[in-house]
Amino acid sequence: MLWLGLHFVDLQLHHQARALEQVPPLALVGGVPIRVLQLNELARAVGVAPGQSLATASALCPELRLLEPMADQAAVLEELAAWAYGFSGRVVLVPPDRLLLEVGSMLRLFGGLAQWRAAINLSLAALGLPCRQGLGHTPQAAALLARSGEDADTLEEEALRARLLALPVTALELPGDSTERLLGMGIRQAEQLYRLPRSELGQRFGSELLLYLSRLWGEMPDPRQEYQPPPGFHQKLVLLEEVELAQVLLFPLKRMLVALGEFLRHRQLACDAFTLTLVHRQGLARQVVLRPGFAEHRSEQLLKLVQLRFERLTLYQPVVELALTAEHFSDLEPASRGLSAQVLPGGPSSPARELVAQLMARLGESRVRGVGCVDEIRPERAWRWGEPGARSAPAPQRPRPPWLLEEPLAAQRSDLRLRQGPERLESGWWDGAPVARDYYLAQVTDGRWCWAFRDGRGWFIHGWF
Repeated sequence: MLWLGLHFVDLQLHHQARALEQVPPLALVGGVPIRVLQLNELARAVGVAPGQSLATASALCPELRLLEPMADQAAVLEELAAWAYGFSGRVVLVPPDRLLLEVGSMLRLFGGLAQWRAAINLSLAALGLPCRQGLGHTPQAAALLARSGEDADTLEEEALRARLLALPVTALELPGDSTERLLGMGIRQAEQLYRLPRSELGQRFGSELLLYLSRLWGEMPDPRQEYQPPPGFHQKLVLLEEVELAQVLLFPLKRMLVALGEFLRHRQLACDAFTLTLVHRQGLARQVVLRPGFAEHRSEQLLKLVQLRFERLTLYQPVVELALTAEHFSDLEPASRGLSAQVLPGGPSSPARELVAQLMARLGESRVRGVGCVDEIRPERAWRWGEPGARSAPAPQRPRPPWLLEEPLAAQRSDLRLRQGPERLESGWWDGAPVARDYYLAQVTDGRWCWAFRDGRGWFIHGWF
C-alpha cells in the first residue's frame, strides 16, 4: 500500500497569513525566552532565521510583523484533513502539520497517478499554503519523505524505498535518544541503519526502536487512526487586524468559500444555505445566513452572494475572527436539479436562477417571493406566495391571465367581445364562500384581452392578459 505525505511548512504562520491581502515579512514567535519559530520568505530574504531572538530579528527587519502561536492548531489540521478527504477515502493526521493520503484507491477515479497529483497540486495552490510532498511505501516513510521534501513520481516500491534509505538518520524521527546514540556509533544514513543486524539493534536499543523500524521499512503493519469527516463544513480564521468595513472581509472569505466549493465538488453536493459568523472585538458574534435560493456548489457564485449581502451590511464593531459553516446540502445530480429547471427556464445554472439568488442576497430573502399554484378552483384562492422555485400544484390547462385583479372590476356586456368560453367554475359551497361563474376570454373596446365572468350579479373583469 502506498501513501502520499503532505507536510504543510510553517503551518501556523501561513494559515494566519491567509487573512492578509498584502503580506509583509512575518515571523511566528514564542517560547521563553522569545525566539523566532516560523517565518515567511520575505523575512528569510533579509536574514531572519528560526531560533533568533526577538531583538535580532527586529534589528534585521524593522518592518517584521510578529505573530503568536495559535491556540487551536489541531483544528487547522482537521480543516486540511476535510479538504484532503476529497482526494482520498483514507486520510491520516500526523500532528502538528502533516497528512497522509492513501494512494491506490483513488488512481482509477482520477485516471492515474499524474492526474491525481495534478488535481491535488491545483487545489493546494488555491489553499495558499506551502506544502512539501512525499510518496512512500509505508505511512511513516511518506511522512518522513514529505518533511524532507524528497518527492517522487513513481509507484515502484523499490524506488521509493531507495529514497527513504538515502535520508540521513537525523531525518528519521527515531524514538528517544536513538538518533544521538547512532550518530555516536558512526551511523549517518538510513541505509546504514537498515543493514545493521536486528538482534544487535534489539540488544542495544530495545524493542521500541525495533518496532518503529519494522513499521518504517514495511516489515510489520503500521495501524493508524483514520480521519472521519464531519457531516458538514466548518472553517474559521482569526484575523491579524481588526476589520471595520465589511468589504475588507471579502479577501479572506474568498479562500474560505473556495474551500467550501472543493468540499461540495468532491462530495457531489450542493449547498442550500451557509452561515457566516463575524466575531467582534469583545467576543460578541453576529451570524449572517445566506440562502442561494437554489442549491449551489460553485464558489464564485457563493462569493457573489456574499458581495451583494455585504453591500447592505454595517459593522458596528470591528471584526477579529471569521467562521464559515454549511450543514444543509442537496445531491448534485441532474435528477435532483430538475425542480429549478421546471420553475426557472434554463436549469440550475441559468441566468434566471442566478438573478433570483442575487436579488435575495441584495434585497433580503423576505422581499423576494415565488408564486405557486394551489389545487383550488376559485381563481382568487388558486395561488400562494412561497420560496422561489418551491414545488406547487400543476397550473390549470385552460388559459389564465398573468395579472389577476385583487377585486373583480364591474363591466358592461356591451363593452365585451367574447372570443372563447364559457368555462364554468363552481366551488366553495362547503366553506361559506361559494362561487358559480361562467368565464370567457374577451376583448374590451380598446383591444385589450381580458378574463371576464358572469354570475348572478352581472358581468366582471377578473384579470388581464
